[in-house]
Amino acid sequence: MTGGIDIGGTNIKFGVVAHTGAVVWEQSVPTLAAEGLTSVLNKLRGVVGEMLKRSPELAAIGIGVPGVVDPVTKLVQAPPNLAGWDNVDLLSELGTETSVPIGVENDANAAAVGEAHMGAGVGHPNFLYATLGTGIGGGVILGGELYRGPHGDAGEIGHIIIDAWAREGALDARPFRTGVLEEYAGIQGILRMAREQGEDAENVRRIQNDAVFKEVGRLIGLGLCSAMAVLGLRVVILGGGVAQAPFVLESIRTTMLRNAIPTIANSLMVLPARYGSHAGLMGAAAVGRAIVRA
Repeated sequence: MTGGIDIGGTNIKFGVVAHTGAVVWEQSVPTLAAEGLTSVLNKLRGVVGEMLKRSPELAAIGIGVPGVVDPVTKLVQAPPNLAGWDNVDLLSELGTETSVPIGVENDANAAAVGEAHMGAGVGHPNFLYATLGTGIGGGVILGGELYRGPHGDAGEIGHIIIDAWAREGALDARPFRTGVLEEYAGIQGILRMAREQGEDAENVRRIQNDAVFKEVGRLIGLGLCSAMAVLGLRVVILGGGVAQAPFVLESIRTTMLRNAIPTIANSLMVLPARYGSHAGLMGAAAVGRAIVRA
């Protein structure tokens, strides 16, 4: 059995997965990212301790993080939804807690690997995986293998610019966040859109206006058209909590069929992730499993 920890901007999901892919148990705690790096690291140490207490036979633990992971140093670099996380040596920070080997990978990359080995990607050696949640991330599978890029930052589809006329600093003071897909169709963007439509929803599940989800799907679909054109792919797999919202998948598929270049639209496959909102946990466990196999 392997353990998985999926660090999200809102929640930390963790649990244990059997070699068959079945979830043995899972749990979550609030990330409370605004409390800073030290607070989240202390929470993660507690999570590791809880996992080993409940499942002392773990062979390895994999961790998915919402940021770039350097392919050589394994440093976690600038996750957009985790304040103060700049070049964090997460393996060293948590390695003192246990003798069980720990691996770390970008969360969307990890989920893409999980879907490739055990999920909707089986039988599809080339696909783009997109995770839709607090943020928007992507993982690229080419020839059956994860493509990280030479610096570990391939697949960051949440940073596709969809609004060339956005005012710098209007939504985020960081220039590289201006006009990007994640600002409009990540959870904060969705809630902002709902408020503009007169809804007072504190989370996505409480949004009643179907037009909000249709527009979210349209925006994501447009961003994915760009990503698929650059990569030359025909299959996209969608996971994460927002992908479970009503009308989102349908709107993404409709938008892509209409707006993707014909060579892609004519053979496009838009597939729901097998593990849905659990894709991050399963992907993190797949990272741990890879350590055991290495």
